Amino acid sequence: MNEKFLHYIWQNGFFEQENLKTNQNNRLLIRYKGLPNTDAGPDFLNAQILIDDILWAGHVEIHKYASDWYAHGHEKDPAYDNVILHVVYEDNMPVYNSHNQQIPTFELSKYIDKKVLKTYRKLFETKSFLPCKQAADKIDPFTLTNFKYRLFIERLEEKYQNIKSILSETRNDWHQIFYQTLLKYTGGPVNKEAFEWLGQLLPHKIFIKYKDDLFKLEALLFGVAGLLNDDKNDDYYRTLQKEYLYLKNKHRLNELPAGSVKFHRLRPPNFPTVRLAQFARLYHQTGHLFEKLLDIKSIDQANEILQVTASSYWDTHYNFDKTTKAKKKTTGKAFVNLILINVVIPLKFAYQQHLGDYDNDTLIDLMENLPAEQNKIVRIYKDMGLPVENALDSQAYLQLHHNYCIQNKCLSCDIGHYLLKQSRI
Repeated sequence: MNEKFLHYIWQNGFFEQENLKTNQNNRLLIRYKGLPNTDAGPDFLNAQILIDDILWAGHVEIHKYASDWYAHGHEKDPAYDNVILHVVYEDNMPVYNSHNQQIPTFELSKYIDKKVLKTYRKLFETKSFLPCKQAADKIDPFTLTNFKYRLFIERLEEKYQNIKSILSETRNDWHQIFYQTLLKYTGGPVNKEAFEWLGQLLPHKIFIKYKDDLFKLEALLFGVAGLLNDDKNDDYYRTLQKEYLYLKNKHRLNELPAGSVKFHRLRPPNFPTVRLAQFARLYHQTGHLFEKLLDIKSIDQANEILQVTASSYWDTHYNFDKTTKAKKKTTGKAFVNLILINVVIPLKFAYQQHLGDYDNDTLIDLMENLPAEQNKIVRIYKDMGLPVENALDSQAYLQLHHNYCIQNKCLSCDIGHYLLKQSRI
């Protein structure tokens, strides 16, 4: 039993509502439970309580034990002088305010719905990572769908806060943020951090100067990534080296430390060389890339922009100085989906927030038309019997996992709330 649960019980009225009495044996009628207080001071503000037919207006304080009033020093704090009701789980002593006036006490444990208490204990007193695992699939589809929408928007709002911090560093340069974030996710799980760092060392304003010259774009990317520092018997490689040396001196560029970009544990199509060549092609062939991607309304539009083929050298290479069987290196749908979920849609949301122009329906529609991500976290919720039909589902479950389940915030979770509410029926 903890105070958060008592707050939850009070706020949601999960206790008997008739024939209530204070522990001083006065009749009690709750007209308004008060507004939850997120700042310092009493827990619920501006409540309205009838005690023996006299209407009291003021605040409500909640504790597990009545003696917690003194443990927290409320008897000396004038901010608590307007408390009209002390709600406790166990009344172990009378309490007084700073004017030495006794505060009426309501012992909640006498009136809590026993079924709700049993469900609460199942959720919070079990050692299971997911205490709702056996019952989560019983939540009605309407409630679950609305909760998933909320989780998805919460996830976007968190990403927007991260984007805002980068905005302040780049002086509101949205093109730099987009370019840097796109590079980050182009790197995939293994090279995500290295590619993001690459985007900082090679700023967009320098990179975009050479948009019309694919060779120069490749030279810049490979050079700053630290991939042109060896001596290879490869004419294309040597020409890139020469071009990069000129551009490096011209723009005073720095490079990633040796070994930052990794090839280990990657399939050849995902090699950083191939991904950087595709990135160069994307910027080379698409003018106003940031604006065009922010304006997309369908997955087909995104595919038209993001499905690109690396330059012809890469038809027979996955790395420098190693010839392979000819095959064009084109970004596939899986890559496009990754970029949509992690780059385009979060930045589209962030830019709308920045402008005060909201269109969440388009974002939701895009996500519901993308396949669900496949990872161990999403599989946990699928195994619980929850539907995983699209990318909105998978993103919602990632948010649920990180911000609710592993933090034991069952009382803030719509699934936990639904189970507690259903236990009263």
